[in-house]
Amino acid sequence: MSIPHEYIRSAEDRSWTARLLGWLALPELPAAERDEIATTLERLEDPRAEAPLTRILEARGVVDAARVAAGMVLRSTGNPPSGARLRVAWAEGDGLLRRHALLLMGRAEADIVEPIARDPAHPLHKEAIEATAFDFSEPRFQGPKIAALAHPDPDVRKVAAGALAWDEPVAAEAPLLRAAADPVVDVAIAALDTLRYYPSQRCLRAVTALCAHPDERVRAAAGRCALELREGTFREAIDRAGPAERRFLLAWMGPVRHLLGIPEDHASPADGYASPAPIRPPDSDRAADEALATADLLALYADLDGCWAERKRRFSERFRTSRYAEDRGVLVPFLAGHADPWIREQAAPLLVAWNEQEALLGLTRDPAFRVRKSSMYWLGQLPANRALAGPAWEHLADPGTTGTHASETLSTYVTHAREEESVPRLLALARSDEREPVRYAAVHALARLGARSEIEALLPLLGEPPQITWAIHLALLGACERLGVHPGRCEALREADNINVQVALASVRAASASVD
Repeated sequence: MSIPHEYIRSAEDRSWTARLLGWLALPELPAAERDEIATTLERLEDPRAEAPLTRILEARGVVDAARVAAGMVLRSTGNPPSGARLRVAWAEGDGLLRRHALLLMGRAEADIVEPIARDPAHPLHKEAIEATAFDFSEPRFQGPKIAALAHPDPDVRKVAAGALAWDEPVAAEAPLLRAAADPVVDVAIAALDTLRYYPSQRCLRAVTALCAHPDERVRAAAGRCALELREGTFREAIDRAGPAERRFLLAWMGPVRHLLGIPEDHASPADGYASPAPIRPPDSDRAADEALATADLLALYADLDGCWAERKRRFSERFRTSRYAEDRGVLVPFLAGHADPWIREQAAPLLVAWNEQEALLGLTRDPAFRVRKSSMYWLGQLPANRALAGPAWEHLADPGTTGTHASETLSTYVTHAREEESVPRLLALARSDEREPVRYAAVHALARLGARSEIEALLPLLGEPPQITWAIHLALLGACERLGVHPGRCEALREADNINVQVALASVRAASASVD
């Protein structure tokens, strides 16, 4: 079977979708060919494939390999089915369908996911750990992932190491360092890939030592991790710092300066350095797309067949140059109701530019998660409108609103709410919300609003250990610097082995000294 996969993927030629779906379900198809077909279907993002892929997945008479591949393609969209459908699949499906449903479950289905994630003996424990990588941004969900690093099954350990990259809990650092020395190479590599998000002296020392590991793949992974920590984190912090902050940071980095190659007389690249002029693209790349008549534009994007890479690349410019004032009556419903979730997701910034508030608000209730996330973010880019604060606040309370989506939703709420309403709510969220992204977004919002007394009321949090990461402490230190609030002695933070915390402390110290 000769399939031009590279061409189909680069052009996103959906005229191949039906044929690929037919071949995917062939019972005797070699595994490598099935994987290639599945990867190509993922790249096509053809909404017409959802129904036939679901039929393949649910058909118990189809070979398991085809059903597994169909499930992988469906999960790659980032737009899972509704929670109700997932619960039905979990209750009524066979083992393969239950596994697929579990992998797609989010925070709203924690009553199913959490008990399995806490049960190392459950046959779907690995899948539950993988499911908690996203959207489970509360302290109680971190323990099972950390514990899974010591699971007897190396596949579980590998998944756990990857899952911890998203929330980066401080408590996982030591277990991840142990996992980086795991005898199973794939586990060690997964742990090293996650440890690049742990900017501590301890991590830098341990990872640098692993650059001498006897296995070539582990050495390579350790080298990548050490390079990112060294150049992308520690040295970048020094290079960005002013003279006073730099002295503070260099003193703190004393135990690892030999690993960083920073001389005693190190000067910032910014000293005496002029930024180069921005590189402008060639005129051909800057040229505006030739405007299409509205009827031709709609016909082009209504056709789900054919090559879509070029249509996606030129989508924004084409619609921005469309005759919106004349044709809004057809353009807005066309975009907001398009069959392709990609179009609805990308329509959000256009609807903001056109000030189409009702259409954008409607998309925040779209069945596709990525559309809801995009539209809620862009709703916050509209001019303040008190009528939009209520829907955003309700959306924040939804069990499925977690992670970055939750922080963006809160930002949208603050944009549209009255300060006398939002400030007390933000203070309450910063103190007690279980979602760390919501807590630090609340602190940032209070700082932007100039809520000095509320920030001062939150300062005792600086003396508490991190619930998950140092994000709340960093947000508070940033707020202190912005509002001219003295954070106190911060003795516990001075002992924190984290370059980001030390940078924030150095900035606050420098700001306080300049005021004095």
